[in-house]
Amino acid sequence: MKKHLIIAGIICVASIPSAYAVTKCVKLTSSTTCTTFSGNGSNWSATCGGIEIQGVAFCGSRKGGSMGATTESVTISSTSDNNKYCWCKMVSPAVSSWVFYNYSSTTAGYCAYNCAYDCATGARNYSALRSALFSGLSD
Repeated sequence: MKKHLIIAGIICVASIPSAYAVTKCVKLTSSTTCTTFSGNGSNWSATCGGIEIQGVAFCGSRKGGSMGATTESVTISSTSDNNKYCWCKMVSPAVSSWVFYNYSSTTAGYCAYNCAYDCATGARNYSALRSALFSGLSD
């Protein structure tokens, strides 16, 4: 009897179809209008084209150059005062690269306090930032 239950279990497991990948269809471009926004701590969000986007903010030691410059990883310094450059990343509905928010932060403390809010307002106000956040999306 035990043998028959094991065989039946193996047949059931083998006959269950495997999971299929899920595709997200979200149309976000640099011309998408973003309205409401918020940023607090390291999290930020904005509503763009009726879609809520959520992201994270991080202060690094490398200046990205111009607004919307991208990188796959943010460099930090062991000297905390050097970590004064704001980087934004969208995490939902898709994952973006890290995108540089170009503003004149003079201290790491200012960056840490304002970076998430700046990412949210940047998504609303700057097409270069939106373009970088919304291009080359992956999961």
